[in-house]
Amino acid sequence: MKVKKIEVPIYNCGLTIILTKDLNEVVKKYKLLGNWGEFGALTFEDKSKYRHYVVAFTDANHLSNIAHEIVHIKNYIFLGINAKVDLHNDEPEAYLTGWLFDQINNFFKQQEQ
Repeated sequence: MKVKKIEVPIYNCGLTIILTKDLNEVVKKYKLLGNWGEFGALTFEDKSKYRHYVVAFTDANHLSNIAHEIVHIKNYIFLGINAKVDLHNDEPEAYLTGWLFDQINNFFKQQEQ
């Protein structure tokens, strides 16, 4: 299991990115419920820390999984600060989405080396 912890600027929260062959390793480590072995990714709030979120992937090459999980991460972050999605001013959401993609994608590229 490869792990990277980062701070999310402006939003005052943390994010752990995990790449693993089996999501059940993550489920066991964080004491989550359910069997996630057949899924390709998982996002949740780490309740043991203040405003910290975890995203785990089984495949670094499936870019649509990154996009899918970013929606969940972004929503957790916005809920944590009580922000509302504004369809007429979506720049904060768009910048956060792009920043999260870069962080996750860069982490995956580092694992290839």
